[in-house]
Amino acid sequence: MKVVKMIDEETLEMKDITVMEDENTKSIDDFISMFGQALDGSSEEFAKKYRAYKQAEEEFNKMYEPFKANIIKLHEMHANLPKTVIVGGVKLTYVSPSVRTTIDSKKLKEEEPEIAKKFSKETKVNATIRLSGASIDANSK
Repeated sequence: MKVVKMIDEETLEMKDITVMEDENTKSIDDFISMFGQALDGSSEEFAKKYRAYKQAEEEFNKMYEPFKANIIKLHEMHANLPKTVIVGGVKLTYVSPSVRTTIDSKKLKEEEPEIAKKFSKETKVNATIRLSGASIDANSK
């Protein structure tokens, strides 16, 4: 048995979790070591760069969202504007509003399960990692 700190994904609180280990599983220390090797650097440096990336993304969106709204407004007022322009080496393309038709798969599965099954297809999805920032109070460690 080993006690490790984990983040509760719902409350984002740090909690102590007891992990049962047996001879068929790698120890938590081995896992942490492998995780560190996968980062190809320190976890602190990774976290620092991730936070900097998220801050830069926020700053970009503060500038981009009003810009985007103004470009859309211009296209609504002037139908003859070009749909694509290059500004400072960045290609911008205006996409006109449209109507998207989708299938409510949940309702279809409930009401017509055989039809849903007949027209369903499986697609292989590769493994991935999702990143999200979690605020952890330094005093809760």
